Amino acid sequence: MPWLGVGLWCNGCPPLGCEDDEAIIHGYCCGCAYGLVQYIFFTDKLPVICPEFLQCPLNLHGLCHDYEYMMRCCC
Repeated sequence: MPWLGVGLWCNGCPPLGCEDDEAIIHGYCCGCAYGLVQYIFFTDKLPVICPEFLQCPLNLHGLCHDYEYMMRCCC
């Protein structure tokens, strides 16, 4: 509900497609798409294949924020 000052504000998207976006790939593969609320209401199904060599950051806060922004505003 951005109009109430709560939630994500969409203010532009990168020129690359979602299937090539680093935040989408890393976020999806590192578990940002699998939160309980997201799983029940917004199950993300993407054509992303997670590579075996992908290393997830220890702190997912920034990555999941970027993933959420891209999913809600750009993809």
